[in-house]
Amino acid sequence: MFPKSISDISNVWLKKVTGYEVKHFTFDNVSEGKGFAGEVFKLNLAYAHADSISNKNPSTLIVKFASQNSSTKKLVRPYAINETNIYSNLPKSYEGFLPATYYSECDDKTGDCCILMEDLSTKIYGDSLQGLSLAQAIAATTSIARFHSSFWETSKRSQFSWLKHSKLILRFMSRIVEQNSLIFLDSYGNRLSKEFRELVTVYPNKMMAIWDRLMDSPSTICHGDFRPDNFFFGDDDKSITVIDWQLCSEMKGIVDVAYLFTWGLDERDRKSWESQLLANYHDTLISKGVKDYSKSDMHKDYILGFFVPFQILLVASTALNNGSTRGEQLISLVIKRMQSIIDDHHLLYQISRI
Repeated sequence: MFPKSISDISNVWLKKVTGYEVKHFTFDNVSEGKGFAGEVFKLNLAYAHADSISNKNPSTLIVKFASQNSSTKKLVRPYAINETNIYSNLPKSYEGFLPATYYSECDDKTGDCCILMEDLSTKIYGDSLQGLSLAQAIAATTSIARFHSSFWETSKRSQFSWLKHSKLILRFMSRIVEQNSLIFLDSYGNRLSKEFRELVTVYPNKMMAIWDRLMDSPSTICHGDFRPDNFFFGDDDKSITVIDWQLCSEMKGIVDVAYLFTWGLDERDRKSWESQLLANYHDTLISKGVKDYSKSDMHKDYILGFFVPFQILLVASTALNNGSTRGEQLISLVIKRMQSIIDDHHLLYQISRI
């Protein structure tokens, strides 16, 4: 048994999993309106012994649970399992890029989960609505390239047999995408260009073929939801910690970059910085020992990679049902960014060739 909601958290449990003598705690909901598929709370800790703070025990921690909305919890159950496995199994050497984690567990049958981790609020929180500065975008592309290089077409990935294979996630998602495409058009069709509407109509039938290509060699371990709402930056904007690993899977690494550009960059910034950031990503891969991956190959994969954030847009806009003003603002903004990408990279033409 483990806590499945904030009401289940106790001082006794906190001591068991952290070793800290917590006298009492309060909590704040920090996920409301942020588009998360679960519930995230900040725990404000008071210790039984006065010297605990001087011993550098944390004054706050973050705890994440599955959504209390039953349909949302059912929808994201495979991803909740995935994320708890990530935090439980990735080596400690990745702390810094991933948050330090005290506890991570999931009920495979119900989708209930609990993740207790360090509080990153002293860092600079990313904002998908606001987008990123150029320095932050460089930090993001550099850091994810380093992570990708660690698992690039090597036997290291065999250590992570618990990671959900993309094909398993794909089979689950294909039914949802087909249903939600029509709902998306009903809800947002009057905001879309003719090309955008046609892309929504065509995509479900092309989805399997697109993902077959995205899972082809060379592949690596991708974050899968690589956007500013999941980023925390250091004061110099050069270091980054990334949370929310629910969609982590095995596919082409450049998908994370395409996702970032769709969900995290203003369309004008994306147009201005695109070439520089792609070159930075590729240069970092090469510097970390990746071979036989040309810039031309990367660019082909990059264009194909845009269909992943496109797919997430179709699903998130209709299925995650958080009902918040900010959530609606984010969907509207990503639609605008996606429209620019569809036009600039001729995605309707690209999908017709698949």
